[in-house]
Amino acid sequence: MGVNCGQLGNNLPSPSRSIVLIKSLKAGHVKHANPDILNALEGTNIQVSIMVPNQLISNISSSQSLANEWVRTNNVPFYPKTLTHYLLVGNEIFSFSSNQDRQTWYGLVQAMSRLKYSLKIHNIRNIKIGTTIAMDVLQSSFPPSNGMFRSDISIPVMKPLLQFLNRTKSYSFLDAYPNFPWSGDPTNINLDYAFLKGNQTYTNLLDQMLDSVIFAMTKLGFPNVRLVIAETGWPNARDVDQIGANIFNTATYNRNLIRRMTSKLAIGTPAHPNVVIPTFIFALYNENQKGGPGTERHWGLLNSDGTSVYEVDLTEKRPKFD
Repeated sequence: MGVNCGQLGNNLPSPSRSIVLIKSLKAGHVKHANPDILNALEGTNIQVSIMVPNQLISNISSSQSLANEWVRTNNVPFYPKTLTHYLLVGNEIFSFSSNQDRQTWYGLVQAMSRLKYSLKIHNIRNIKIGTTIAMDVLQSSFPPSNGMFRSDISIPVMKPLLQFLNRTKSYSFLDAYPNFPWSGDPTNINLDYAFLKGNQTYTNLLDQMLDSVIFAMTKLGFPNVRLVIAETGWPNARDVDQIGANIFNTATYNRNLIRRMTSKLAIGTPAHPNVVIPTFIFALYNENQKGGPGTERHWGLLNSDGTSVYEVDLTEKRPKFD
């Protein structure tokens, strides 16, 4: 289990204190680490993912020298003392569709290829390259066997992306939040189902979401590209007009998630049973400078002063909590 290390707050602990807190949670991986966090992780056994910002993808796709410079600046200084494991090229780029955004779509795989070559010439060979997608890449998602990518990205973008991931034995990184479909339709989606509990053919909403993407990938000819859950979680507070966001629900969802993903016998999903799914909880902190509704600022395992929002252990090895 890993944790997303967002830093959109003006009252958050220092990088060195953050590492102490991450260790206390028994996290094995940190996602979206900035340079200060990378420095603080030096010499630890915690694996790291770093990200190329969306706005740089188009330029890197057209320039090997820019790709080389990005790797030289953002990866080489920390290697190998910091264990960088994933390089994510952009975040949810298919969720935006202006003309400029579409340029980014079409430059994505070329940028990934250039960055892979840059890692090679710097003799860095143990980093997987991917990109993070959201559930809105799907045109159809229910039932999961009907999973299908949107027509505007399926053949021109998703197919070459999956070809790259398959060839390089990398992963498809997916942001999957059962809270969003449940809060949009609480009458028809049972809360226990969203909490990874139930007794239907699909026992939980997260498996249903993951398998809809797996079926979509299969229809393009890539059934064996493995998934990473790049972000998932449940908000612990809300605005008055939002539902279901409270500490009890957050603790219930995340504890069930951890129990499932750290099972000694890998569970996988109905479409991909017995497969380990690396998973990152969003997020380390409640972040007071994030925009949008109240839930946006309340996804943290920890408060801004480093205290726990609720008791949690990412290894599921501590005694059960009340």
